[in-house]
Amino acid sequence: MTPDVESSDPVETLKRSLATSEARYNALVERAGYGIYRSTVDGRFRDVNHVLVAMLGYRSPDELLRLDLARDVYLDPEERDRLRGRPSASAFSGWIETRWKRRDGSPIHVRLSVRPVIDEHGEVGAYDGIVQDITEHERQDELLRRSERMASLGTTLAGVAHELNNPLAAIMGFAQLLLKKPWPAEDRAALETINHEAIRSGTIVKDLLALARRRDVERRVRTDVNDVVGYIVRTRRYALETAGIVCTLELQPKLPLVFGDRTQLEQVMLNLLNNAEQALRARTDAPQRTTGVAGHIRIRTRQADREIIIEVEDDGPGIPDDVRTKIWDPFWTTKEEGEGIGLGLAVVHGIVADHGGSISLEPVPGTGARFVIRLPVGAEPHTTHATGQASRPLDVLIVDPGASDMLFIERFLTSRGHAVINASSAELALRLAGQTSFDAVVCDARLVGRDGVPLAVALRSSSGCERARFVLSAPSEGYQAPAPISEASIVSRPYDVEDLRRLIEGE
Repeated sequence: MTPDVESSDPVETLKRSLATSEARYNALVERAGYGIYRSTVDGRFRDVNHVLVAMLGYRSPDELLRLDLARDVYLDPEERDRLRGRPSASAFSGWIETRWKRRDGSPIHVRLSVRPVIDEHGEVGAYDGIVQDITEHERQDELLRRSERMASLGTTLAGVAHELNNPLAAIMGFAQLLLKKPWPAEDRAALETINHEAIRSGTIVKDLLALARRRDVERRVRTDVNDVVGYIVRTRRYALETAGIVCTLELQPKLPLVFGDRTQLEQVMLNLLNNAEQALRARTDAPQRTTGVAGHIRIRTRQADREIIIEVEDDGPGIPDDVRTKIWDPFWTTKEEGEGIGLGLAVVHGIVADHGGSISLEPVPGTGARFVIRLPVGAEPHTTHATGQASRPLDVLIVDPGASDMLFIERFLTSRGHAVINASSAELALRLAGQTSFDAVVCDARLVGRDGVPLAVALRSSSGCERARFVLSAPSEGYQAPAPISEASIVSRPYDVEDLRRLIEGE
C-alpha cells in the first residue's frame, strides 16, 4: 500500500499551508482598493502593492522600491519628518491628510494611516501604511460647494440685473440723445463719460444675467468642440503673436459632438484664453527680452469615456493655493481697478455647469495654470422639421392674453396639423374646458380663475383637461408649479417657438 505523503510528511504539509496562506494574503493586498506598503525607518519602500504603483503613476513595483519617500513621494520633502515628529505617537495615529506627488510631478491629495512595526528588540523596525487617493473626491466636493454657492446667488443676481436694466437704458438713451446736440467741450466730455460708464454697466448686467440664466430655456444644438476652439484661437491669434505668446493646439480628431449652445461655449473659451493671455502679459521675468517668446498657451481636446475634455494651460506665474477656491466667486478678482470686476470665471463655471459638465483648476508641474473642462458627449438628437407635420394632431388650448407672439404661435402650431384655440380670458378658457377635451394647455401661470384659484389648477380639475399636457409661462425665475400640476413644464416669455413645440408634442 502506498503511504499518504501528505499525512506522513508534516513539513511538506506545513509548507503547502504557508504557501496557500501567503497566496491568499498577497491576493487580498492586491485586490484592496487602497495603496498598501511597508517602508523602512529611513524612508524607503520595502514592499508595495500594484494599487500604489498605479496611484503614483509608475510602471512597476521595482521603480517605487528605488524611491526616497521624503524627496520623491511627499510634495513637501519635510512633511514626512513633521508628521513622524508629532508628539501624539511614533506613527501617524488614525487617518491624516497630506500631499504626495506622482511620477510626473503632479500633486495628489491622499489620506494615510500608518502604524509602526516593532522588531524583536522592541524597536520600530518598519512602517506599514495604507493610502487612499482622495484627489477626485476633493474635486467633487469643491464642485458641489461651488455649485451651491452659485445656486444661492442665481436668483439674487437675476433680480438685481433686471432691476438695473431699466434705469441703465434710460441713462444711455438720454445721454445719446443729448450727445446729438452741440455742447461745450467740457460738457460733451461729461456726457460721453456718462454714456461710456452706462454702457460698461450694461455689459456687467449682461454678465450677471448670463451667470443666472437657466439652462432649460437655452437653445442647444450638436456642436463640434474642436471647431469652437479653433474659431476662438483664430480670432485671437494676431493679438497673441503680437504679444510674443505662442498658442499651440493639440486637438483629437473626430471627437464626438456635444449638445450645447455654441455662442456660450465660445464665451467659455474666449474667457479662458484671455485669462491665460493676461497672466502671461503680467509676468515680471519678461522672458521675451531674451527669447522673443513671452509664454506658451496649450489647448488640448480629447475624449475620455463619455466625456469631452478641454484643457487650457499656460506657463505663467500660476495661481497661489490660498486663492484657488476663490477664483470662481463672482466679483472676486486680482486685477487692477477698471480692468475687470471678477465675473469671467463665475460666468464660465455657470455655463459649463448648465451644459451638464464641470470645470476645475488642476495642478501643473512647475509654474502655470491648467483649466480642465469636462462636457458630456451629446446624445443623438431626435430630429424634427419645424415646418413639417406633427406625427399626431393635437387639440391645444392657449390662454396667455399678455403674450404678443401668440398669433404667430397659433399659426405655427396650426401649420403642423394641430387644432388650436386661443382663449382671450380665463373665463372663456374654463368654459371651453368644460365643453371640449384638450391634449395640451399653454397657460400664463399668473392667471387666476374662479374664487382666486390659479387658472391652470382650475383647468386641470375640469373634465376637458384631466389628461392634458400643461405648459406654464413662468412669472419669475425659480417658479414652481402648484402641487396639482407639479408635472407641468415651465417656460419663459417671450416664447421660443421650437421649445414650445417640443413641450406641446411631448418630445
